[in-house]
Amino acid sequence: MRAPSPEPSTSEHPARPERVAVIAIHGVADQKAGDTARAIASLMLNNPGQGATYRQADCDTHLLPVPPLTSMVQQRTGHQDKNEKAATEGAAAQKAYVPPVRKAMRQSKTSDFSADDWISTAESDDAGVVRAAKGRGPLTPRELKKSNPDIAFSDYLLFKSQRAEPDHEAYEATRVRMTRDATDANEQPVQQRIDVHEMYWADLSRLPGSVARIVAELFTIVFRLSQLGRDAVDRAAEAAGVNKKPRPPGAQRWACLASLQTALDWAFANLLANLFLQLLLVGLVIAGLGGLARVEPAPSALSLAELLRRVLAVVVPVLAVWWYCYEARPGVFGRIVVGLYALLAGWLLWAQLPAHWVVGLTWLALLAALADRALRIARDRFPAARTWGLGLMALTVAALLLHVALNAAAAGGTDDLRHWVRAGMRVVEYLLLGVVLWWGVAGVLLIGWLIAGQTVPDRDAAARASIATGRLGLFVSVAAFVALSMVFWAVLTNIVELGAKNVDYAPFWFGKGIYWADGANFLHSRYEKSTQAFALTAGLTLSLLAYLVAVLVPSLFAEVKVAFGTSERLGHWLGAGYRRLDFFVTLLTSASVLVACAVALLLVLKQCGVSVGGRIDDAVIWVSALSQTGLKPLIFTAATLTAAVSLLGGFLSRTVPGLRMPLDVALDVDGHFREFPRRAIPRARIFSRYVSLLEHVAAQGYDRIVIVAHSQGTVISTELLRYLQFRAEQKVDARVTELWAALNKSRLLLLTAGCPLRQLYAARFPHLYAWVTAEDANGGGPSAAKVGVDRWVNLYTAGDYVGRWLWGPDDKSYTPVSVPPAWCVAAEHEACLGRGAHTHYFDLDQAYVARWIDWMVTAPR
Repeated sequence: MRAPSPEPSTSEHPARPERVAVIAIHGVADQKAGDTARAIASLMLNNPGQGATYRQADCDTHLLPVPPLTSMVQQRTGHQDKNEKAATEGAAAQKAYVPPVRKAMRQSKTSDFSADDWISTAESDDAGVVRAAKGRGPLTPRELKKSNPDIAFSDYLLFKSQRAEPDHEAYEATRVRMTRDATDANEQPVQQRIDVHEMYWADLSRLPGSVARIVAELFTIVFRLSQLGRDAVDRAAEAAGVNKKPRPPGAQRWACLASLQTALDWAFANLLANLFLQLLLVGLVIAGLGGLARVEPAPSALSLAELLRRVLAVVVPVLAVWWYCYEARPGVFGRIVVGLYALLAGWLLWAQLPAHWVVGLTWLALLAALADRALRIARDRFPAARTWGLGLMALTVAALLLHVALNAAAAGGTDDLRHWVRAGMRVVEYLLLGVVLWWGVAGVLLIGWLIAGQTVPDRDAAARASIATGRLGLFVSVAAFVALSMVFWAVLTNIVELGAKNVDYAPFWFGKGIYWADGANFLHSRYEKSTQAFALTAGLTLSLLAYLVAVLVPSLFAEVKVAFGTSERLGHWLGAGYRRLDFFVTLLTSASVLVACAVALLLVLKQCGVSVGGRIDDAVIWVSALSQTGLKPLIFTAATLTAAVSLLGGFLSRTVPGLRMPLDVALDVDGHFREFPRRAIPRARIFSRYVSLLEHVAAQGYDRIVIVAHSQGTVISTELLRYLQFRAEQKVDARVTELWAALNKSRLLLLTAGCPLRQLYAARFPHLYAWVTAEDANGGGPSAAKVGVDRWVNLYTAGDYVGRWLWGPDDKSYTPVSVPPAWCVAAEHEACLGRGAHTHYFDLDQAYVARWIDWMVTAPR
C-alpha cells in the first residue's frame, strides 16, 4: 500500500510590499527645503493608523535635472513640416514684429493674454499648422482660451517663459523613506514601503533675503495689486462680449469700465510713480550739492568744490580710457587717439569748466545712473516703466541744467553750487505741479470709474466679484503708495532742507510773489502743504485695515492656538466678514474718491485766491495739524519695522508665521499670475520643477501616489494636474503624454489642506477659475476627475483665512469631524478640523490629518 502523498504546501512567497509615494508640497510662510517632507513624515510616524507602526525613517536628497516645460503651442511648432515652416516663418515673423518701445507701451496697458497678443503671436509661430489643425488636432490657442481659460493661461505663461530661453536648472529633492507594518483582516502581516518626496517651490516665488530685493519686491506688490484688479475687470469685460463684432447690448458700458480701470492703473504705475522718482532724484541733488556748498574751506585753502574738480579732472579721463580699452581692445593708434581725447577732457575739466559745473554734473550723472538702475529693475516687472521714467528724467535734467545756467548767468557767472540748489527747488515746483495735475485728471477718471462700475449691465455674481477685485486692487495699491510716499517724503525732507539752508529762493507757482530768504523754509512749507491730507489718506486706509483686523482677530488667536469661541462661531464670523468685504470696499472707495475730489477742489480754490469760509478753513487747519502729528510716529514705526524685517525677518516668519502671513499670501498670489520678468516667471519655473519630480516618481513604479498639499501648494498641484491631463488628452507631445500614462499606472490620490481655490481664487478671479464653481461635484465644486485623481480629500479649519471648503454651500457647518476616515460615495470628500487657522495642519498634534494621510496610503479603492 502506497503511503499517502503529502498535501501540497500552502505556503507562498510573500507578496511584494506595496510601494507608495507621498508627494508633499508646502504653502505660504517662510519654508525651508525639506521641512514639509520631514513634517509629514514625523506626523505619520507619531500618529500611525490603528494596529500599524511606521519605522526606519531615513532622509536623503538627490539632484534632478529640470528642463523647461514648453507650452503646447511650441510643441505643435516643433512638429511642423520643415518646408512649410520655412515658407511661412519669414512672412509671419515680419508681420508679427513690433518695435520694443511700442510693444512695451501696449503691454503696460493690458496683459498680452487679455489682448490676444499671445494668440496672434502663437498662431504666427505655428505658421498655419494650428489653424489647419482645427477640428482634427489640438485646440488652437483661441479655442483653448474660450473653453478652458485657466489651462490657456498656464500655457500662455509657459509660452512666454520659453520665448525668453530660460536656463536649465537642477532641483535638490528631499526624500524620507519609511516602512509601514500592519496586519490585514486575516491577521496576516502587511508591509508597505513609503517614500515621502518634497516639491519645494518657495525659492521660486518668495520674498528674497537681501534688504534691497525685499524693498524692490514690496514696491512691486504695491503696483501689482492694481494690475491684478485690472486683469480681473478685463476678463469680466471680455466675458460680456467687448471683443465680439458686433458688440452685444451692454458691452459698450463694460468696455468703458475696462478702459477707465486700465487708464487709472497705467497712469498710476507709469506716471505718478515716475514723478515721485524724479522728486527723489532732485531732492538728492539739492541735499548733496547744497551740503557741499555749506562746507567752508580754511583760510587761503582751496574750496571743496575746486578740490573735487581737480580730482575728477584726473579720475574721469583715466577711468574712461581704461573702460574703452577694456571693452574695445583698440590697437596702438587707437590707444594714442583715445589718450589724446582723455588729455583734452582732463584739460577742460581742470582749467575751463567752472567747478560747480564739474561737481554738479558728476553728482547728477551718478544719481541718474542709480535712478536708471531702479528703472531697469522696474522694467523687468512693468514693461513701460523705464521708457516713461527715462523720458521724465530727460525733461527733469534738461529743466535743471537750464535753470542752473540761468542762475549762473544772472549771478554774473560766479562759481557757486547754490545755483544748483535754486534750480533744484524750481524743478521741485514743476514736479509738484505735475503731481497736482495728475490728481486732477485722476479725480475725473475715478468718478467715471465708480459710476461705470455701478451701472454696467448683467452684473451676475462673477461680474460683481470682478468689479470688487478691481476696486480692491486699485484702492489698496494707490493708498499704500501714497502712504509710503508721504513717509519717504517725511524722512527725506530733513536732509533736503539742510541742503537748502540759507539759500534764498523766489517761487514761480507755489506761493508766487513770496520771497524766501531761506530755501529750507520754502521746502518745509511745501512738505507741510503736500502732506496736509495725510490724516484723511491714513484714516481711509486704516478703515480697511481695521475692518480686516476685526474680521481676522479670532483667526489670529486660533493661529497661536488660543481658544477664541467655538468652532461654529469662528467659522461663521470669518465667512460673514468675507461676504461683506466687497460692499465695504465699495463704500470706502467711494468715500476716497469724494475726499480726493474735495481736497483737489480746495487746493485749486486756494491757489486761485478764493476763500471758502471760516469753518472749512478751520477744518483744513485741523486736518493738516493732525497729519503732521500722525506722520511722526508713523516714521518711527516704519523705521522700526524695516529694521525688524531686515534683521529678524526669517526668525519672525518661522516662529510667528502670522506676522508675515498677509504679505506672503499677497506675494504668492502675485507670483502665480506674474508674467515678468520673462526669464523667471514663477509659475513656469514651478511647473517645470514639479513635472521633473513627477517624472522621477513615475519612473520608480509606485503602486499609488498620494499628493499632500497645503495652501498655495494646493493651487499649484490642482492647476498642474488639470493642465497635464488636458495636454495628454490632446496628445500634443510625447513627454507629457507618456508622463500622464505612467502616473495613471499608479493610483493617484490628492489631499489638500487650507485650499484657497474657492475662498480666494474663485472669489477674486471668477472668470479664470470658473471651473472651481461651475462643476457640480459633491453638491457643487470641482471634481476629482477633472483634476485627474482617483480621490480628492480636502481638510480645513473653521478660522482658516486663506482657504476652507471646496464643495457644497458657502454657509456650512463648522462642527469638528468626529468620524474616522472612510471613502464616501463621491470621489470628493472634505472635513472640518474645528478651531484653527492656516499654518498648523502638519503639526504633530494634528492626529486627524495623520489618520487621513494614513488612510489614503493604505485604503482600498
